[in-house]
Amino acid sequence: MTTVWITFLEWFASISALVAVFLTVTQMQGNRTHHAALHYISQCDVAMREPQFSNPELGKLDLRDKTFDGRPDQFERYEWYVARLVYSLDAAMRLAPFQQWTQVAKTQLASHRQYFASDYYAKQDYLKHYSARMRRMIQQQRAA
Repeated sequence: MTTVWITFLEWFASISALVAVFLTVTQMQGNRTHHAALHYISQCDVAMREPQFSNPELGKLDLRDKTFDGRPDQFERYEWYVARLVYSLDAAMRLAPFQQWTQVAKTQLASHRQYFASDYYAKQDYLKHYSARMRRMIQQQRAA
């Protein structure tokens, strides 16, 4: 009887350990998803405050003169907007790589295809600042 009881306790301890590992992994994935969403939502807040940068078709992006709506300071703000977008999408994809973030990134980056495809952008050498995955996505925008 004692041997059966010890075997049962060992079995129960093993099952409990597996359940604990499963719950921990599930919680970690939930945390990563939460933080990925926070990165993106933060970027969405900026996009709502600056819709002309989120959708450059709402303004006039002039890459030759480096102006946005005829203003150099707005061009600078646009560049910072795009950099922030790229970094937030990159972070979201790293945090939750098996979720929808890749498609979100492709959609968002496509709005800035003109900027990414420009000689101006290429000369700035910004790509080296990003992950390999993000560099590939931006290169796809350049090629499209």
